[in-house]
Amino acid sequence: MRIHRAHTFRAVAWTVTAAALASTLSLGPAAAAEPACPPAEPQQKPANTCPVPPAKKPPAKKQAAKKQAPKKTAAKKQASDKQAAARKQAARKQAARKQAADKEAARKQAAKKQAARKQAAEKQAARKPSPQAPTAACRPPRPKPQPPASCQTTPRKPAAKKPAAQQPAAQEPTTQRPPRKRPPAKRPPAKKPPAQRKQLKKDHGWRSEGLYIDAADLRKVNVFLARARKAERTISPQVRSIARRTKATVVSFDERLRQPESVKRAVARTMQGDPTMTAEDALGRINNSVRYILQWPDRSYVKGVQDTTKLLAGWKNANLRWSNTWARPRGFKAISSSWRANDSGHPYELQFHTPKSRAAQRQIRPLYVEAHRSRTTSQRRAQIQGQINRIYATVPCPAGSQLLNGPRRRSAERKAVNGGQYVRAVPVMARNPFTVHEPLKP
Repeated sequence: MRIHRAHTFRAVAWTVTAAALASTLSLGPAAAAEPACPPAEPQQKPANTCPVPPAKKPPAKKQAAKKQAPKKTAAKKQASDKQAAARKQAARKQAARKQAADKEAARKQAAKKQAARKQAAEKQAARKPSPQAPTAACRPPRPKPQPPASCQTTPRKPAAKKPAAQQPAAQEPTTQRPPRKRPPAKRPPAKKPPAQRKQLKKDHGWRSEGLYIDAADLRKVNVFLARARKAERTISPQVRSIARRTKATVVSFDERLRQPESVKRAVARTMQGDPTMTAEDALGRINNSVRYILQWPDRSYVKGVQDTTKLLAGWKNANLRWSNTWARPRGFKAISSSWRANDSGHPYELQFHTPKSRAAQRQIRPLYVEAHRSRTTSQRRAQIQGQINRIYATVPCPAGSQLLNGPRRRSAERKAVNGGQYVRAVPVMARNPFTVHEPLKP
């Protein structure tokens, strides 16, 4: 009985201890024994709070825009994807092209190297003598006789004892072609210069279209042209001043200096026509190395010419030639005059035109150049003269232009200025008898 009670007491003690541990650790029946928490009561809103207004709905347009926004963004995204794909494709193509170019360059480089190796091998094979064809100076010794004395000092080994590595020519494949011997390049025969060029190089003269000027006369022509360029600097301001005072138009002012080739042709043609004439005399006949053209309308043409001659005479410019061709039934129609500058003493040409006469002069310019060529035939010159007459026949004559005369004649008193001759102006009571005219030369 005592043992049974003891066991019962122990069992009760263990049961109480287990219940205490379970309650402490919230396990099993102890956790279920705890009462559940009462539910929280809902909080009541205060009575004095303001009512919140209901949210306004966006207008229909904004809602439509919001609906369309995803579509636009999707389209933009699709377009950007297409652009990115195109860029990637272009980059791939460019990389492929670059890779192909690199491969082609590498292939060409390898082909060049291979060709260089073949060429070097061919050269080496050509240089080394073949073992089957010994040189005549030192032949291989026969089995019984002794080699010659010239080869005893340096005996040559037989070809059979040479290693295979030292015989590249014997081991080369049979497909390789022997080196091709190119024939020597033929040099073209030296061209001999013609006799005219030799003469021109020897004396440094001038030659063109069958005309010739020697070195001494050419130096005189160059001095004359340099003097004309210097005189133009003082003549041009006077011509511009006359144009302002008389309300004239200066035509082709950029062509006021005659071309040097034209002056040389004129000198050579004059000397060729008269063998007794010198270069100084031929240059003395050239009055248009500096030339100007003044133009007025038909109604103010006569007054403009008269005022111009008065101004030139007042500035002591000597009149050398006066040609009025308005009364001519055929040929050139205008007034052409030559003057000598008072300060420089150099001659210059001054032409007086109307708009229609100037237009006709421009029209006949190529015909005039063709007529003065040396290879132009006389029959062709007659045809050209007929064309020029027909062109000038359409030019009207201004009223009173046929009666225009030049200023009074000036006597010729020679004086040296800057190494050149010029005429000093001295009034003489006489009219200018010159009526010969030469059109504007190229």
